[in-house]
Amino acid sequence: MITPEKHLDLNRCVLRAGAEMLSFLKRERVSSFEKVRAKLVKVLGSDADVLFQPTINFLFLIGRIEYHPAADRFEYIEGIQSQIQDKGGVSE
Repeated sequence: MITPEKHLDLNRCVLRAGAEMLSFLKRERVSSFEKVRAKLVKVLGSDADVLFQPTINFLFLIGRIEYHPAADRFEYIEGIQSQIQDKGGVSE
């Protein structure tokens, strides 16, 4: 499990950037590379330059986004729990 540590600045970390990016992509579903990057810059300021690529890597590794190189777009991927609930499966 990934947890924040004592000295982690929560305003400048991959976890916050990932949350902001997922929030944006959840609304948009599919968005261009530039729109996603611009949204992150708007929210995080100059820290977005450093955090953008690690955030993309993190979200891709946990299976929450997919990149389509031909269209240069990111796609939001629903979590497994959301998919199960949408199909009338297990509820919390």
